[in-house]
This record gives sequence, structure tokens and C-alpha cells, in this order.
Amino acid sequence: MNLEIQCQVYKILNKFISFLLIGYLLLFCSFMAVAEELPLSLGRHLAAQGNHDAAITEYKRFLFFHPHDPRVSEVYYNIGLAYRAQSLWTEAVNALRIATHYAIDSESKSEYQLELAVTLIATQNYDLAQLELIKVMLRDPSVQLYRRALFLQAVTYIYQFRWEEAREVLRDYTTDERLDARFDSALNMPQKSVKVASVLSKIIPGAGHVYAGDWRGGLNAIGLNGAFGFLAVDAVLDGHYTDAALWVGIVFLRYYRGNTFRAEKAVEQFNLQKSRQAAEALLQRLQEIVEAP
Repeated sequence: MNLEIQCQVYKILNKFISFLLIGYLLLFCSFMAVAEELPLSLGRHLAAQGNHDAAITEYKRFLFFHPHDPRVSEVYYNIGLAYRAQSLWTEAVNALRIATHYAIDSESKSEYQLELAVTLIATQNYDLAQLELIKVMLRDPSVQLYRRALFLQAVTYIYQFRWEEAREVLRDYTTDERLDARFDSALNMPQKSVKVASVLSKIIPGAGHVYAGDWRGGLNAIGLNGAFGFLAVDAVLDGHYTDAALWVGIVFLRYYRGNTFRAEKAVEQFNLQKSRQAAEALLQRLQEIVEAP
């Protein structure tokens, strides 16, 4: 009788221990699932709240404990966006490149490369941005991603003042007549000649500045060069040839040559400003097209 009771007790204990082990196993699995998801959820929450440093810390915590997780590319992508939000461009570019490398499907890879192109445009690395966009278009992505790649390619051309290339790319994106008119304005934009400014400055100091629209610089140049020229001539007329040579050799020639150099720079600045105005007008119209319902 005692033996039967002992057997029953052992059976009950074995079942209890088995249930206990199964419970611990389920608890451990649920804990591991929470441990995996918690840093990602917390990272997204912190990023949405604008606390990007803390979000990056949580993302990196996930990567440290789960380096082979299928979501690694997405985590690096989120890290890149968090760095970009803080204007940490180098870190953002590196993180987005890693995200692209680890991306499994082509659509995710294309999406990450588009964000990488946006970041490169923000850092004025237009040629590198173009390279990423070409990779996306060669992959034959979805219509939405392809149109976005076209848009970004046109933006890079506009920032580089390559009006014809930008117009050609946008032919597959929009047929807006107002945008086409602004391209015509950019192509026919008046440009000033650096050579003309240089010649004018050599003939009459300050004339090159006036030609470039820099009246203040022109008046300053003609005033200084005229004053030093007068002092040199006055010294010659008074017979002070050594003083005249010093005025001409040390002072007058320096300002005379500087006047020519600064006139050329004034023309370059004038042309750059006009190109930037044309680019801003084009980008503004593009923004209006995108935001239109």
C-alpha cells in the first residue's frame, strides 16, 4: 500500500515539475520576445518625441544583442534618420549605407537608397546622390519609388544649375507649363562676362565692379586707386622719384591688381546669385506640384 502511495506521489511530483519547467520556459520565451521588441519600440517612441540621442542608444542596444536579426537593416535605417535629424551628416550617411547593404528585398534597398540620396543632397554631394539614384532606377523599382527617384534626380541637377538635364528628367514626371516657363527663364538668364569685367577694371579701376552691379566696390576701387595714383604723380612732379617708385611699386600696383581680381569675383558672385534665384524658383514650383492634390 505504501509503495502505491509513493508511486502516486512521484507521478504527481513529476507532473508538477514538468508543468513548472514548461511555465519557466514559456516565461523565458516571452521575456526574450519583450527584450527584443522593447528597445525597438522605445527607440521609435523616443525618435517620435525628438529625443534622437536616446533613440540611437536603444537601437544600438538592440543591434548589440541581436546582430543577426532580420530587422538589422531597418534598425540601421532608423539610426540614419535619427542622425540626419540632428544634422550629423557623416554618421547619417554611414548608417544609411549599412542599412542599404543589409536590406534583404529590393524595395527596402531602394527606399533606403532614396533616403541616402536625400542626405547626400543635403550635404551638397550631388554626384554621389546621382549615383545612388541611378542604382535605384536600374533596379526597376515600383512606380512610386521610380517617380521619387526622378524627382530627386531633377533636384540634384537644379542644385548644380544643369537646367537642360533637369528639364529632360522632369518630362517623365510632370508636364507643368509654369515649370517649363521657369526652365526657359533659367536657360535665358543673363550672365556677365568675367573677361569683360577684367578688361574694364584694367582700363578704369572700379569699372568692372560697376559692370557686375557692385557700385560700392566700384566707388571704393576708383577712390583708392585714384588717390594712390595721384600721390605717385604728385611725387614725380615734385621730383621725389624714390617716393613715387615706392607709391607705385608697393601700394598702387597692389590695389590696381586687387581691383581686377575683385571685379572678376564680383561677376562670378553675380552669376552665382542669379543661378541660385533661378534654382529657388524651380524648386518652389516643384514643391507646389508635389503638394497639389
